[in-house]
This record gives sequence, structure tokens and C-alpha cells, in this order.
Amino acid sequence: MYSRDPLDDVGQDGADRGGPRINAQADNQSTITLAGHDINTTYFVSASSAALAAVVGLVVLLGMWQPWQETATTGGRSHAETTTGPSGGSSVRTAPYREPPSAEESGEEGGEEPETQETSPGPVPSTSPTPDPPDPVDVAFASARVGTCLAVYDAGWGKLNQERPVAVDCGADFAFSKVTMVTTSASHCPVGAGRWGWGHTNGDGSSVALCLDRVFAAGQCFPATLNRQSDGSLRGTAQLFSVWGCDRTQVPSGKNALMVITAVLNGGGCPQRTDRQTLSWQVFSGAATVCAVQAN
Repeated sequence: MYSRDPLDDVGQDGADRGGPRINAQADNQSTITLAGHDINTTYFVSASSAALAAVVGLVVLLGMWQPWQETATTGGRSHAETTTGPSGGSSVRTAPYREPPSAEESGEEGGEEPETQETSPGPVPSTSPTPDPPDPVDVAFASARVGTCLAVYDAGWGKLNQERPVAVDCGADFAFSKVTMVTTSASHCPVGAGRWGWGHTNGDGSSVALCLDRVFAAGQCFPATLNRQSDGSLRGTAQLFSVWGCDRTQVPSGKNALMVITAVLNGGGCPQRTDRQTLSWQVFSGAATVCAVQAN
């Protein structure tokens, strides 16, 4: 006969541990107390029968305990939720499995870097070179108008005394010429005694020309070449667009006399003097006469 001491399930403090108890008696009946329930079974009084009864009791105990369910409700909380039912009890609800977001849902293309947006550069400031300032000679020729008086004359060697026209008061003593026409070439200007065509090429390749008439006045001097005739009179040629200092003792090469203007006439003959011969020259295509005598 086998008998388990009831004190084996009672702690040192006398409390019942609640574990399984097996009571075997000699009447071939055994009482197995498991979780507060008595299970009666018949056995043969032998060592093998007692071992079999212990195995059966252990199997029943494991069937009611189910330790794996406790693990699912405690250690696996990342995949399950515990909810309270209407009766106040608790139940375990397994959370649904979720697929990881696809590349389209996450807004990224797998294996590729996000596309960067290129910004177009702003407008480029102009880098054109600053134009050169206009040539002052070009400006001077462009500023001349018909009727403009200039301090320009032939310096005595077929060359003008200035490189560009400078406007002056027509009543001034140094107003030696006047613009009568503006054209594109000096060849278009009228020719003759007392006239000059002054051409100029601009920086842009265009050309301009000023047609000038000499402004004669009594007291002015100019160089000339005189020849004495057989009757004792003088005849000569004059460089009428030139202005020469009346106090100068020399004249340009090829000239032998310095003439002083005594009158400018629009018609008629020049008045004669008793101390020296008065010579006359037709200017402006015969429109006027310049009267002059040889300087001392």
C-alpha cells in the first residue's frame, strides 16, 4: 500500500499548497484530489499500479494548467491584446499581422536616391563692354550747322589751323570762316577763291564735310605772289583762304608779298591810293571783291 503524506502539500506555515494529492487505501480504491476535485480510481495494490496512477494524475494536471497559454498572454504582448468581455472576464485577442509598407506607400523608390529638384539659374547680368565715349572731333563736325562761324583758316601751307571746328561769334575779329553747306564729301563743296572743303571721317566709318567761305575784313593780311608788269603795274596770285600776321616779316615759301585788305566789295572797282598800288581779287565765284595793298 502507498500513502502520500498530506503534509507534503502543506507549507511550513500550515497552508495547503493546493497541489495534487493521491490517497491510496487497502480497499483497492484510490482517491486523487486534483485542483479541489476528487477523482476515484481502482488500482491493484502493486508498485506498477501506483506508478501508473501517478502518471495519469500528472497528465491531467498538465491538461488543466496549459503553461503555454500563460506565456502567450504575458510574454507575447507585442502581438496580442487583452480585452475585457461583457461579463467582466478577460480574453486574449491576437493583433492582426501587418505587411511592411511598400516602396510606393512610403514614397520612396527602392534602391534609388530621392530625385533632387534642379533650380534654373537666374538671369545673367549683361556683361557687354561699356562703349567708348564719342570722339570729340566727331561730335564737333556733327554739331556744325549752316551759318556757323569758325576761327578756322589756312595757316599758309595748305593746312588748316585747327583739327576740329569750333563755333565762334560771327561778329568777333577771329571769326575767319563760315559754314555754307554740310555734306558727305569735300568734293561736293563749291570751289574757287576764298572757299574751302573740309572733310572728315567719323569713327564709325561715315564721313562728313563742311563747305566754308572765308570771312574777309579790312585790316586782315594774307600772303601773295606779285609780278611787276612791263608798264610798271603789279599783278599776282593770292592765297586768299590764309590769314597771316600783318607784323610778320616772312611769308610762306613760294610767296614774296604780304597783302593788307583795304575793302571788301559786293560790286564795282576798288578805290586807288596814291602811295601804292591797290590790287583786287574776285571771290565766291565773282560775288564779292577783295581790295588789298602791299604791306610796308
